[in-house]
Amino acid sequence: MQGRGSGMARGLRALALLPLLAGCGGPASVPTSRVTTGAVVSAAVRSTDTGCAITRKTKLGDWAFIERMDHRAAVFPDEASRPNGRQREDSVVEAFGTDRPASRQVLLHAMPGWNRPDAVPVLLVHGAIADAESAWMSPHGKQGMAPWLAARGRAVFAVTFAHRHGDNLLQAEHVAGAIARIRELTGAPRVDVVAHSKGVAAVRAHASGVRMPWGRPYAGDIRKLVLLGGPLLGIDYTYRHPSVHLGLVPELDQPLRNAPTAWERMVVFGLWRDIGALSFMTDRGNFFPGQAQLLHRWDKQYPLSPLEPDVHATYHGGKGLVSESRGIEAAIAAGGNFIERLRRHPLPRGLDVAVAAGNRATMTTVLNETDGPSDGVVFVASATHTQDLLKAGADLVTRDELPVNHMELLYHPRSRAWLADVLERPEL
Repeated sequence: MQGRGSGMARGLRALALLPLLAGCGGPASVPTSRVTTGAVVSAAVRSTDTGCAITRKTKLGDWAFIERMDHRAAVFPDEASRPNGRQREDSVVEAFGTDRPASRQVLLHAMPGWNRPDAVPVLLVHGAIADAESAWMSPHGKQGMAPWLAARGRAVFAVTFAHRHGDNLLQAEHVAGAIARIRELTGAPRVDVVAHSKGVAAVRAHASGVRMPWGRPYAGDIRKLVLLGGPLLGIDYTYRHPSVHLGLVPELDQPLRNAPTAWERMVVFGLWRDIGALSFMTDRGNFFPGQAQLLHRWDKQYPLSPLEPDVHATYHGGKGLVSESRGIEAAIAAGGNFIERLRRHPLPRGLDVAVAAGNRATMTTVLNETDGPSDGVVFVASATHTQDLLKAGADLVTRDELPVNHMELLYHPRSRAWLADVLERPEL
């Protein structure tokens, strides 16, 4: 285990990461060559299968096209976000038409070669504080899975969710719509789905039938479900590492600062300050609904560190020297005990599932999780917890640990090789 140092010193050194942890009647063909210049072309597209109004834009970066799908359900709620939670990628902002899109909207990105005949389409689903561009096209300036898979003959699609930390059931509804749209575009009966981090919760909810009362039921249209670094048994990162609050307050206009706090009050320059609007608690503005849903206690397996400031008051609830928190149990309840709800709904028979966890806590921009084996954010034991997934007869293709960290799952050569092998294996 790495040396820890004092909790305060670690917090001052670290920027905090979220606790983890998106028939048309024959649409016109889209060029399959790389398009990076020229005016953006926008057109409305009819869809009979998705329940969405669709606007397609071409000539946006390296994508063949990006479609904005607007869910038509009147009951689809909007979600509030913090000022630093806006969209930032140019192609994403252009496709949404704003940097603060409504939660009823989602983007479907298509790589050149999306209409290859006889190729099983692949849908890529990103995690929090991410989008299709930053997660799948060029994560950390590296070649992402989208161009890598497309270069190997796959028909590749990806989503971008409107809300950085949105409710996982709302994002599950968008996953359902994206799958329906891909099938509508390609004629494929089923789709492979690859999800990372928080995105795992949305695709898991959809495939296991956990949905909004008005949501689209699972249609058996996923061939393989691939889960990368997902909190299958939840996370408690922010509650066991209170020092990260020193990187979250004050709230600055930086993407990594767009993450929830466990604290609702804290001492700032000697004075108590209310920061409840930045917290997991859904009765304080509800800016991070999807994060509260991911919480789960791990303190029995991995004890809390006494080097962290106010760690027991933070985790169990109470007032410490510099903070006040209602504790993780209250936050879990605020999130609807979501992880336990998922555990009661396993994946269906006939679905092939593959799981990969990183086991290198070597993230360079965040405070790494070192209280137990992890990828820097998610405990390995959580990311590989498949017992609940398989109770109804879903087939486990493989469950592996890779020598990579949480972000390297998106682009490392070992991750690519693993994913290629999983997608190419015959169905069980």
